[in-house]
Amino acid sequence: EGGAIIGPHVHIGKDSYIQSGAIIRPYSYLGDRVTILSGAIIGTQAFYFKKWPEGYQAWSGCGRVIIEDDVWVGSGTTIAQGVSGDTIIGAGTKIDCQVMIGHGAVIGKNCLIAAQAGVAGKTIVGDWVTIYGQAGLAQNIRIGDRATILAQSGVSRDLEGGKSYFGYPAEESRIKFRELAALRAISSKYIKDKRE
Repeated sequence: EGGAIIGPHVHIGKDSYIQSGAIIRPYSYLGDRVTILSGAIIGTQAFYFKKWPEGYQAWSGCGRVIIEDDVWVGSGTTIAQGVSGDTIIGAGTKIDCQVMIGHGAVIGKNCLIAAQAGVAGKTIVGDWVTIYGQAGLAQNIRIGDRATILAQSGVSRDLEGGKSYFGYPAEESRIKFRELAALRAISSKYIKDKRE
C-alpha cells in the first residue's frame, strides 16, 4: 500500500504485503510472502547504550533485520536491528500487534508471539515456540523448541523445550499451578484460624 516508508538497500521478496504506515529501515531483508501491518517498524535502532560517568552514549548497530518467508508482523510491532549480528525472524512465524523484539534476537521457525510480549536482545527462541501476551523474556537466554510461555510470565533463564511455563520467575506451569494452589490453601487456613 502507499504510505509505507522503505529505506535504501532493503530487499523485499515476492508476494509480500506492506501496509501504509509501516517503516522498513535500511538494509532490512524480507523474504517471500511476508506481511507487515500498519505502524510496524522493522530495523529500528537498538536500545543499546554505553554507560559513562557523565551519562549514556548510544551505540550504533551494524546488524540487519532478516525476516524469512511467510512471516506475519502485526501493527505497532518493533523489531530492532542487530548491534553486532543480525536480528532474525524465522520462516512461518506470526507476530501479533505491539510486540518488541530486541537487537540480535533470533526467533525460530513457526513461532506464535502474542500482543505486548517482549523478547530482549540476543535471546534465542527455538522453533514452534508459543509466547502468550505480555510475557517478557530477558536478554541472552535460550528457549527450547516447542516451549509454551503463558501470559504475563517473566523468563529470566534458559528454558527446556517441549514444556509449558508460567509465572515469575517462569517455571513449569504444572509445578507453578500446584504452588499457587498450596499458597491459596495455606492462606485460607490462616484466615479461617484467625476468625475462630
